[in-house]
Amino acid sequence: MERKKRFLNWLEENTKLSANTLGKYTSAINTISKEFNQEGLLEGNIYNLTDPESIENIITKYLTIPKFLSKDTKGNRMYSNALKYYKKYTESEKNTFLLLSEIEQYKIAYKKEIREKGEDSKGRIIISDMPRDRPHYKAINNDKVWIRNPKIASDTIAIANNLCEFDRSHQYFTSKFSKENYVEAHHLIPMKYQEKFNNSLDVYSNVVSLCLVCHKKLHFGLFKDKQEILDKLYNQRINRLNESGIAIDIADLYSLYQD
Repeated sequence: MERKKRFLNWLEENTKLSANTLGKYTSAINTISKEFNQEGLLEGNIYNLTDPESIENIITKYLTIPKFLSKDTKGNRMYSNALKYYKKYTESEKNTFLLLSEIEQYKIAYKKEIREKGEDSKGRIIISDMPRDRPHYKAINNDKVWIRNPKIASDTIAIANNLCEFDRSHQYFTSKFSKENYVEAHHLIPMKYQEKFNNSLDVYSNVVSLCLVCHKKLHFGLFKDKQEILDKLYNQRINRLNESGIAIDIADLYSLYQD
């Protein structure tokens, strides 16, 4: 069963349980499913349930039926623990879905901004570098996902004339949205570090226009390959960052890219 495998993978990645215990917990879900089916308390398999509230109801029922409670106690609470871990798994799954939905909504809004910029090339972009309040965030999976303004990203690209701010000669293909050279917006100080700064990182001074290669290099490349890009972008933006109330030296910026 595919969900059983995914549950097992989640347990391996998020707990320190032994391989033997992992096997027992994943099998326990099937055992409880059969027992609940026999009692007329459930139709189908618990692995088919994806809503945390439904799993909580299963746990409550399980712990209020004497014969199941007795079996669970004798088994060192293997069955109830399995259900509790499965509930955590469904919560994680739900939070991941919400996070992906949030990212997808940002991408859609970003593409819309890019498309509209292409249709209205006469529109003037007026920016001023000054401290801004931190953006709002959504708590997802115990992490803070900071809300971004897609207009800042699309404006940054327009201001850069759809060119890479590290090397303007980096022109790989034409975007089907803007009909211009394809580039991507990147937060020089990544948004995931917003907690470390009193003022917003989602500001024009901190967003740069990069070609696909430079952008991916900053996210996935070796640090030695990132350093030249970081040096140039930092020197280009440090005065504007200071005006935006964002204080950072080059060593601290390096540290954010050395994970």
